[in-house]
Amino acid sequence: MVVAAAAGGWFVLGSGSDGGQAGCEELSRDARVRTALGDAHRPDMTCEELGRAMKEAAVPAPSGTPASSEDGHTREAAAAMKNILLAVDDDIRRRGQLDVDAALRQPLAESLAAYRDVNVLLTDPTDSVYVRESLFSRGPWEADDGFHMAVNDDTLVRVIRAVSVDPAAYAVVRKAQTSWEARRLAESPAGSEALRWSVGARALGKLDGVAAHVRDGLAQEEAREWNAAVQRELSTRTPPRKGAEAAPAAERIERAWQRALARAPESEWDTVVERQCAVMLDAAGLAAATDQCLSNASGTASRALRVLRAV
Repeated sequence: MVVAAAAGGWFVLGSGSDGGQAGCEELSRDARVRTALGDAHRPDMTCEELGRAMKEAAVPAPSGTPASSEDGHTREAAAAMKNILLAVDDDIRRRGQLDVDAALRQPLAESLAAYRDVNVLLTDPTDSVYVRESLFSRGPWEADDGFHMAVNDDTLVRVIRAVSVDPAAYAVVRKAQTSWEARRLAESPAGSEALRWSVGARALGKLDGVAAHVRDGLAQEEAREWNAAVQRELSTRTPPRKGAEAAPAAERIERAWQRALARAPESEWDTVVERQCAVMLDAAGLAAATDQCLSNASGTASRALRVLRAV
């Protein structure tokens, strides 16, 4: 095991585990998880305790309020988030199973949803800053809105897939990406955003690929139930956190998507979800960009499936 200093935090290179045993005990022993949790770590933690502690380390909520992607992150929190994602990904690949314990799924999903860095990484993994900072030896970097972190795009896709066994956890991640894309679409000039949104469709395509991979591993009736649960979650409006309300234009775009999904019959749900970027572009008055966004979404869904099937 090698340890490297990185911008005020310490990142452990290698999993720090011996392989073999699956579940929370092995993950809890990972040196990066111990580093992320600090004094909160105990060797006898249950899965529920580990999940809560990981979320509290990565997304400490100020004054007991729920954290969101609008909150800036501290150096310590961003370092913890990166260490946790790297440790979970290594655990997934060590076991050869795209899953985590049920008690970890929701805390990990909520942590992912609280980082705008995740939105950027899903949308444009070629961003030069994020590519450079995604090296496992790189620590958080500071910007005007707090500290940021980055991981490899494939790491992110595998971790999202692992939590998505729980449809509610998948919906948490997709809702966060949808809200971010709606705000981005509403705030940018129409002429430039049409192209940028077509690139942003990559994120939705990856989430489409994750959903397809989850369903592929389920029996037909289980897959139908998973779809139905996701549809209920995604078509329900989540009240915004105080101080983080969306602009009217972004709200309108997001609501148009939620209505389209809520109205979709069960037999058409997959198709409607795969057309999400087109629905949102139509709502923004940018229908001319829909062909490009759908092409990008389809291509990245296929790539995500290849990454997941390689585990």
